[in-house]
Amino acid sequence: MNYIVFICPRCGLARYAKEGQKTAKCLGCGYQIQINPQKIRIIAKAENMEEAINIVKFYKIRGKHSLEFSRADD
Repeated sequence: MNYIVFICPRCGLARYAKEGQKTAKCLGCGYQIQINPQKIRIIAKAENMEEAINIVKFYKIRGKHSLEFSRADD
């Protein structure tokens, strides 16, 4: 199952969800995010949940400006 890693449009927290999922609640601000590629910033795609978790951890540790590349284009 594939996952996407995206940014909460309200608070900027990195989050992941299953590809094809319609909504997700931000764990930082509680905002109900509509998962629509035109409305959210997808920063990466992952092949499994473990990889998605590691991308989110990396993003949180390094800060949002450290992910200059986008794995979403792979």
